[in-house]
Amino acid sequence: MKWTITYATNFVRIFRLPNKFPSDYCFSGGHPTMFVLVDWFNPFGQEDFWEDKTKEFDGNDIEYLKHIEEFKDFIKAKKYFNSNFTFMALTDYGDAFVINPEKRAHELQEQYENVRNNAVENMESTDAEEA
Repeated sequence: MKWTITYATNFVRIFRLPNKFPSDYCFSGGHPTMFVLVDWFNPFGQEDFWEDKTKEFDGNDIEYLKHIEEFKDFIKAKKYFNSNFTFMALTDYGDAFVINPEKRAHELQEQYENVRNNAVENMESTDAEEA
């Protein structure tokens, strides 16, 4: 992915994600899920990084990745930050990244396995009923 980031598109919103997401299928049009907007920045990150009004990056650009990591540390120092939650940054130029996934990775893997196991059990019981 390649982005051209201008001063006008250098806007980021920070959302707190829910601790649990719906676990059943979304065939009926989806499930309402609340993301809480906790902050926004324009421009985001260090001002000296944005001295040039337009920058081009791809997703693997070292300078850009370093900027994102510094910005994550900046968010982790905010009063609203809580390590029990995961936060998502959504940019106007098309990038999104998660802040603080480390602590919850095990919990999320466990939730995924539970959802998968429930789905397999439901499929097996449905197959048994149809037979």
